[in-house]
Amino acid sequence: MRMDTMSQHLAVLYVGSDAGIPALLDGIATGAGLGVDVTATAPPLPRVLLQDAMWDLIVVDAAVFLEVTAGAPIIGMRPTLVLGDESMLERALEWGALDIVDPQDARRMAARMRGLWGARGDRDLMNEALSYLEDSVMIARARDGEEFEVLFRNPACSRRMGAHVGDRLMGLTPGPRTDTRKIEEIRHEMRAGHPVRAELLDYRPDGEVSWIEFSAAPISQTGYWILVSKDVSRRHESEDRAQKLRDLLMKSQKHENVAVLAAGIAHDFNNILTGIVGNAELARLAVPAEHSAHEDLNTIIMASQRAAGLTRELLDFAGPGKGALEAVYLNSMVTTMLVILRSQMHKSIIVRKSLRPDVPPIEADPAEVQQIMLNLCLNASEAMVETGGVLSITTDWIDISEDMRQSFSYGRPHVGRHAVFEVSDTGCGMEPNVLLRAFEPFFTTKPDARGIGLGVVLSVVKAYRGAIDIDSVPGEGTTVRVVIPAAVARERRQAPGREGKRSDPHEARTVLFVDDEEMLRSLCQRALEPLGYRVLAAADGIEALRIFTENRDCVDLVILDLSMPRMGGEDAFKAIQAVRDDVPVLLCCGYDETSAQRKMSGSTFCGYLPKPFGVAALIDAVERSIIDSTAGMETRETNKI
Repeated sequence: MRMDTMSQHLAVLYVGSDAGIPALLDGIATGAGLGVDVTATAPPLPRVLLQDAMWDLIVVDAAVFLEVTAGAPIIGMRPTLVLGDESMLERALEWGALDIVDPQDARRMAARMRGLWGARGDRDLMNEALSYLEDSVMIARARDGEEFEVLFRNPACSRRMGAHVGDRLMGLTPGPRTDTRKIEEIRHEMRAGHPVRAELLDYRPDGEVSWIEFSAAPISQTGYWILVSKDVSRRHESEDRAQKLRDLLMKSQKHENVAVLAAGIAHDFNNILTGIVGNAELARLAVPAEHSAHEDLNTIIMASQRAAGLTRELLDFAGPGKGALEAVYLNSMVTTMLVILRSQMHKSIIVRKSLRPDVPPIEADPAEVQQIMLNLCLNASEAMVETGGVLSITTDWIDISEDMRQSFSYGRPHVGRHAVFEVSDTGCGMEPNVLLRAFEPFFTTKPDARGIGLGVVLSVVKAYRGAIDIDSVPGEGTTVRVVIPAAVARERRQAPGREGKRSDPHEARTVLFVDDEEMLRSLCQRALEPLGYRVLAAADGIEALRIFTENRDCVDLVILDLSMPRMGGEDAFKAIQAVRDDVPVLLCCGYDETSAQRKMSGSTFCGYLPKPFGVAALIDAVERSIIDSTAGMETRETNKI
């Protein structure tokens, strides 16, 4: 007989052999104005029958009490009355009975039934409330000092954990990724009677993985526990996302910090190289061509020029300075790049390309785009140099939505159409710890490499507001995908070429050379003064402004460094222009000309002298600047007439 929880009758289970007890119970209940439905059974009986939540009351004959409770405290799972005399009261209460009642004491029996009737409404209300909880709630009792038996569970517990009344709590099977050590710790603490609180990876009955916050505490009645588990998977997902964002931020900040360091190193290195090249050239001029030192000086100059190439890589990594931007078509660039690439790849590598014909152009510096392609392709070919393999080059386009922006390994592209350049290889692939650091500046697994190439790729792609995705499987290969925003159609106008009448530069001229490196100031004086130039030297912008102000009418050219202490190149330029706005200024630094112009807020210079430079380059730049400025002055005078 199964009864609805809203039934107006008490559901009573009688355990015993007295056939008159069911009728007796019915009569007592009727006299008290209550209704009962009595089910009678005799031991041995299935444990699950005692645990069934349908019973409002279990009545047990004292004669069979010891048999029913032998080996395990099953009394107390439901409200229980023992029919017997007071001699068994202590034992009955010890095993969780509500009371021991003489069958003839109708008044006491009726009082107990009325109490249960009143408590039943509270219990039904509690059960209904618990059914709305999303958290899993169980009540369990210790068995044999080792295991815990489930006495009650709410619907959420059944759905999430598959726990049923009568299950052994610790017998609920964890999944393959559940921390078994933590499970054992929970068991140990509960056996010792200590409250427990822990988070662990759990598995639902359907196999789905979830994180739960588990807590268990003993309640007032000895041996009974309440256990609550809450699904905290969403919180873990949020924390994982937040951690990934923090990792990306730290990676970005690390990249920026290293970029600043690289720029500083490149600046100082360029100054040193300029001194080496310049002084070597002066020494070479002073040594006869047949002298044995002449060849040594040539070697010094060539080695310095190779070192200058490294500083250019560092500056590209620190912040790629875009040259003249133009519409770059990836398909054409791939064709050009392959001509260079094939001469540097091992013959065992097969190149396959798949170029989509309608890939939109990007607005970029062609040299930088070619650098991206070469670095990625050479990196891929090096992964296959020992075993050979296939290098696949693909171009495509993609419309990036808001949802897709977070999916890239590096960078967060804007919403809209992007051109795609993808390089795949069938090489050795990368382990997860190496993949994580693939674009980290100066990180490399190759003994003879500098670890700059991929760092430069990332810097250039980010500068164009693009993004990179990388996927690698050890032993199978690597795929790197670059996306760069498609160019916006716009009208372009070319700046007019500079034309002017060249005049004789060998008449006496005054040059103000501004640089914080003493070796370069000395080099300039030693290179120009023998040609008849008067050279004034300043170590920073403040000193340059003072010297220029004192000689404002006779300075014909200012050679200005970009990075200096106290007052840098930009502020010095503005201050000098405020004193005399027609003086020509030649910018001298390690950046490319377009990048240097951008750093100087678009200020106009008469020329550009890149570091490191030699004596011949210095003299040529000075002569061109003075000739052009003289021609400009003559043109202005003619216009006045």
